[in-house]
Amino acid sequence: MTFQMDPDHAHARWPTLAGHPVIDPQMRRVGTVTDVLFDERQQVPRWAVVKTGVVSGEHFVPLAASYVDEDGRLVVPHDKASIKRAPRAGRDHVMTREVNLKLRDYYSIAA
Repeated sequence: MTFQMDPDHAHARWPTLAGHPVIDPQMRRVGTVTDVLFDERQQVPRWAVVKTGVVSGEHFVPLAASYVDEDGRLVVPHDKASIKRAPRAGRDHVMTREVNLKLRDYYSIAA
């Protein structure tokens, strides 16, 4: 399953990703999904919050070009080292304007 940005999908139609393992394109473990943030206008998932380790915290990972494989793992197009350097998600996982700008700059995408 890939994450196509289809505005006709509502929250309930997307798979529940919290708790799913996250792996990189080389099938190396990155961490675990703790939350998914949706685009408010289009109601599609845009960002996963991924816990990369016990001490390393949670980081935002874009869901564009990501998919869930047959084993239920979220495959993301970024390696663990890149994700660990990404902006951290605060405790409340709120996407502020400042966070949007940091993510846009870090991942070189529209946040």
